[in-house]
This record gives sequence, structure tokens and C-alpha cells, in this order.
Amino acid sequence: MKKSAVAAVLAGACLGPTAMAESDLYVTGGYSAFDSEGATINALTLRGGMSFHEIFGGEFEASFGLGAEDVGGNLGSQVELENQFAAYLVGRYPVMRDVDVLARIGYTTGEYQSSTSGVTGDAEVDGLAFGIGGEYMFTEQFGIRADYTRVEAEDDSFDGGIDVFALSGVFKFGDTR
Repeated sequence: MKKSAVAAVLAGACLGPTAMAESDLYVTGGYSAFDSEGATINALTLRGGMSFHEIFGGEFEASFGLGAEDVGGNLGSQVELENQFAAYLVGRYPVMRDVDVLARIGYTTGEYQSSTSGVTGDAEVDGLAFGIGGEYMFTEQFGIRADYTRVEAEDDSFDGGIDVFALSGVFKFGDTR
């Protein structure tokens, strides 16, 4: 239910005709590494967002795993990200003409699948997420973004939380400067 609501809001914000006419709408797409307790899971991450003010906005995120990863040193134990959805409030601060630093805080939910010696199990991991990053725009519409996000998982399977490192391309709609 939570994931359906997040997906519906994301679709409405990013695909609505009014939103497309706004110049403050952006999308990103790229690679993320989800790291927890010795396993690093590779994922494709897509984001859509909109600025409500020149330094304040919101964004939605969806990530999909790119395969299973061995857990720590345990032979035969693997974990895989099925999907992850999140919503964030984002603060931006321009440090130079084409460079912004950003901070974000929000809520995330994800589905993970684990396998140990042929026995599989699923875990739904929800929690508070917060992060920092930076964005460099090569042109008014195309740029690159790097960020770090910490997920404080409410599930005991991920006691140490999840660290997410992301690198993505940025496309901003309309005249952004």
C-alpha cells in the first residue's frame, strides 16, 4: 500500500501536464550502491523532483536491483534488492554559478530478498533517510549529481542501517537559469 501511494504521487508530480510546463522540474537517472553489513548491492536509481522555492523542493526516488550480492564471507548467502521507493524534502544551496550542494531528508521503503543454502526469505525495510550531495550543471539542462544517503532501517535484519552512494545524470526541464 505504501509503495502504491509513493508511485502514484511520483507519477502525478512528474507526468502531470502542469508539472511539465514548470521550469523547476528535473529528473535524474544513474547508478547507486546500497551498502550494509559487508554486502554492496548495485542498483539503477531514477528520481523526479521539483523546486518549490529557489532553495527548497521535493523529490521521489525509485531504485531497482541489478543482481544478487554475496553477504560478508558466508558462502552460499546472498541478498538482492527487489525495489526501493522514497520521498524526500530537498534543500539546495548554490556555491557557484553551476554548482549546488544539497541536503535531503525523507522516508524510504524497500523490498529485499535473501538466500542462504537454497532457503530464501523476503524482508521489507522501511525507515528514515537523510543525505548530502552535490550537483554540477554542464549546460542549463544537463548535469551530473553525486550524493550519499543514510537509511536508518526499522528492520532488525539491517541493524547497522544502509549507506547508499549514488552517481547520476541530471536533466532539467525548461529554462532553469
